[in-house]
Amino acid sequence: MTFAVRSTRSIVLAALLAAAVSVGGFAGAAVAAPAAPAAEAADAAGPTVDRIAGADRYEAAVNISKASKPGGSPVVFLVTGQNYPDALSAAPAAVHLGAPLLLTTKDSLPAVVLAEIERLAPQLVVIVGGVNSVSKAVETQIGAIINPDQTHPAINRVAGADRYEASRNIITYAFGTAASKFYIATGANFPDALSAGSAGGAADTPVLLVDGGKPTLDGATQSFLTTRDANVSVKIAGGPNSVSPGIEAYLRSITDDVKRFAGADRFEASLAINHDAFTGTAPARVFLATGSNFPDALAGAAYAGALKSPLFVVHGDCVPSGILVEIAELGAKKVTLLGGPASLSAGVAALQSCEGPQ
Repeated sequence: MTFAVRSTRSIVLAALLAAAVSVGGFAGAAVAAPAAPAAEAADAAGPTVDRIAGADRYEAAVNISKASKPGGSPVVFLVTGQNYPDALSAAPAAVHLGAPLLLTTKDSLPAVVLAEIERLAPQLVVIVGGVNSVSKAVETQIGAIINPDQTHPAINRVAGADRYEASRNIITYAFGTAASKFYIATGANFPDALSAGSAGGAADTPVLLVDGGKPTLDGATQSFLTTRDANVSVKIAGGPNSVSPGIEAYLRSITDDVKRFAGADRFEASLAINHDAFTGTAPARVFLATGSNFPDALAGAAYAGALKSPLFVVHGDCVPSGILVEIAELGAKKVTLLGGPASLSAGVAALQSCEGPQ
């Protein structure tokens, strides 16, 4: 069964929501009405909007870490900020182990990231990816950190021969063989897996990357799924161009519990994934990240998952009306933008509808 939440629901409601959000003031009251209680007035004004950003992707991830772990963390996940595959499965794993997710360059730990690891004072740093993603030099920098208790953090590296083996290995590392519910997403692109990352983190469900363009699953992934400790349940993130019908057919041959969440584009797919995961949960907060690039949402997916909040990917200058309607229906009181104005413009901060007046 394929689920797609289209943006045909109440575009008028989305436009009203966009008009009602105040970024500098509420506009548009036309007739007098009885004064509403403060709480009702706040609800009528829609959610408040804030932003977590930084001078670059590394500082942005640090600022997300500071927001999510103000008192430190015994475990920290570290991934490259220069490519996305290693990090896509890392977000739910980090949530499962109670860890923030930080980014690094390949050859050197940025000073701002080093300072954040020192602040977090972890007993363990989990590096996701091989030495071609995060070098031995970065590992040496981490090993030289001295925690307040005069210990050095232990370092575990989880990698694989390719992004798919790395995905399987990080799932096994964090969840063991007991995990039987999975999001399946292509490893060839990032938007579907980013939306699944926060949903998976919230539901304690790993994201398994597959070579989605292939006619069926490779043997190693087949074995991974068929040797679980319990019957497998699968949610496919994305349409048939992301994860092929042949892969879906194989999954249906090993389990009766397969659902696909898709849409006409990455934004509708994000809406479908989150609608399934969060309807009825009443999250206090939702997150928005650009669907055009990956760094801002990598660390944000772990934070959103830990808060049991959805992360929607959106356009850089507006929000699809279906997502605006979904935010209203979820009843979220806060919308947090991940990334600076170059990633998400003032139009997104104002929750302007892509289909309504700009």
